[in-house]
Amino acid sequence: MHNKNVYLGLALLWTCIVTVLSLVTIGSIGSSIPIPNKDKYVHFTFYFIFVILWSLYVRQATSNKNIQWIILFLAIGYGIIMEICQGVFTTTRTPDSMDALANSLGAITGLIFLKIIFNTHKTTP
Repeated sequence: MHNKNVYLGLALLWTCIVTVLSLVTIGSIGSSIPIPNKDKYVHFTFYFIFVILWSLYVRQATSNKNIQWIILFLAIGYGIIMEICQGVFTTTRTPDSMDALANSLGAITGLIFLKIIFNTHKTTP
């Protein structure tokens, strides 16, 4: 029960962080780092962690293992909605299909990572 509440709190907190950081302009943080497309790594990481945290919560809350697929599709949809919201609700951000792709790849990789971890953990004595 305790882990379930911790995972829920972390998942909700992370969702709020992703939402806020998707809709505000932070300025020049990291602008001196010469990495091409560095924002795509950030998008990837946001949704990688998003899927992991929500999957860990759901794993504690229900015995339905297939719900991870629902989390994946919700994460991808949420990433697309955040991109649309950037164009609709902000004047300093614009929607970017490559950001939506990075969000989706992060979510998919997060699910694959969890499946590998849970399957490895299951087969060890």
